[in-house]
Amino acid sequence: MSASAALLTAADGSRQGDTAVVRPNRLLVAGLLVFLLACVFDPADRLLGLKVQIFLGCWFIVALQALAVGSTMKIHRGLLAYVLLFNTVPAASILWYMFSSGGEPFAGFQLLKGYLLIALALLLFASRINLLPILSGVLVLLAVSILGMFFVLTIFPDLFTPLYLFGSATGVFILDDRNYGGLVLRQVYFVTSPMLAIAIAHYFDAARRNSGTARWWFGSLSAICVAAMFVAGTRNNMAVSILLPATLLVLGSRRFLEMALVSGTLLACIALLFNEQLAQLLDPTETSNSMKLLLLQDYERILSDPLGLFVGRGLGAYDYWSIRAAYFYVSELTYLELVRNFGVFGALTMLALLLYPVVYAFYLRRCYPERHIVVAYAFYLLMCASNPNLFSSMGILILAVVLANIVLFEREHADATRPGVAA
Repeated sequence: MSASAALLTAADGSRQGDTAVVRPNRLLVAGLLVFLLACVFDPADRLLGLKVQIFLGCWFIVALQALAVGSTMKIHRGLLAYVLLFNTVPAASILWYMFSSGGEPFAGFQLLKGYLLIALALLLFASRINLLPILSGVLVLLAVSILGMFFVLTIFPDLFTPLYLFGSATGVFILDDRNYGGLVLRQVYFVTSPMLAIAIAHYFDAARRNSGTARWWFGSLSAICVAAMFVAGTRNNMAVSILLPATLLVLGSRRFLEMALVSGTLLACIALLFNEQLAQLLDPTETSNSMKLLLLQDYERILSDPLGLFVGRGLGAYDYWSIRAAYFYVSELTYLELVRNFGVFGALTMLALLLYPVVYAFYLRRCYPERHIVVAYAFYLLMCASNPNLFSSMGILILAVVLANIVLFEREHADATRPGVAA
């Protein structure tokens, strides 16, 4: 872990006395807002198909802005090293696939696009933009959309079929009725709903830091996101919508032990109250759980090959999956997918890079002011253990925003502690 930590804590190489010459402008912020809307509301890129073009357009604006002021963009060397390593591992695995067992079908180049999005962190650092408030605002729109659709379907159930067909065709959302131990819930699962964890943490902290009307306003926004995440209906979403606020409440309390005891007691009472539903959720014969167990058997077969275990099959390589009774290039078990794609050493490298923000906030720099966002990011990593959303425009977008804010904080911290520079 120390190797990955060293990447971002390294100096950015700028000369003493340099100031940022590239300042965020309204056009760039507008472009980033459009990009966020595309990522959140068109994750499969089937509605407009413009995510790549919008992203490149944002880079074009930054380049023009730098040319306009007659200077070069400032790039943090540690962040650049992180981005290069983050893309080197999957790129090397694609080369390995091409020179070993290469052939069609192959989805490596399609999947590589998600990894390349980590370059957003460089753009945000170069333009000195904290994208977190804008992302949280977009996620509130997502939460309102989820709750709005839930209530519309409750009042007008005949709309279920056309909305279901639209969601399936566009890849934006999935509608279903889920039975949890006799408790039937209408699921309005927007594919990007796990990202609501970030907005929950952002507005929870804003409510904690403010008072009066502002506290109620930010608290209400956080509560809306919690409700929407629960209504989204997957086990991961429902669990995190409860556990994340409880964790933030404990970590943000001055009476840590007392609050931990109260929160633990409340969670235990909830578990006892819904013990039948929880037993159903954990039942190995339940459909979703049994599918995961079948996947484990597939991985046992796939990784029994020593070469595949240590070197990997290559990003985008197809394998036979029992739950599909067909060949496919990805499964829902993300971290075992890292081993299948990159081998043990490549997987450990990627895992270290993913965990760097957590190590930074809770070990390297405990005074980091956005630890609540890192907690939400950690919960997102846990959710991605059983869904393939991590290395996509969802997970990498979150990681890029978190990384950019870390290096921006490091830059400010270095400037504030530099001799001759006022804090």
